[in-house]
Amino acid sequence: MFQLKRRCYAGRLSGPTLPHLAVHRFRQNDILKSMSVSVRAVEQTHAQVRAAIIHRRPIAAFYRGRRRLLCPHLLGWNKHRRLQVLCYQYGGDSESGLKPADASDNWRCLTVENLSQVELLDGPWQTAENHSRPQNCIEEVELDVDAF
Repeated sequence: MFQLKRRCYAGRLSGPTLPHLAVHRFRQNDILKSMSVSVRAVEQTHAQVRAAIIHRRPIAAFYRGRRRLLCPHLLGWNKHRRLQVLCYQYGGDSESGLKPADASDNWRCLTVENLSQVELLDGPWQTAENHSRPQNCIEEVELDVDAF
């Protein structure tokens, strides 16, 4: 059983407290602080990806620890309501490796929350004829480069 304690603040006795609740409040505040930083980071990344699509500008970004050069084409949500971006990767590093330029195997479906250090680049727009993953990558489209 938990022991009840009374605390004294400025000469006044406060009501009983449970020590484990104080620790819980401390952890909850830390979690909320880190969540607000994460939410802001995802919102900023989302805005940068939107700008890249609207203005047909390539981006450089880190995804799962690898720097990638990407041209985002579609932005939206998958069936699990996670924000995704369908990109053509034309440079940088890749777990599966990159095929030659214009290859349809260079399409990547990336989770926006896993992108970091996103930077809009000046350079030519890169793409391939075949969008290889739109049917199973993004279920609800927010933004499509072909609309601009």
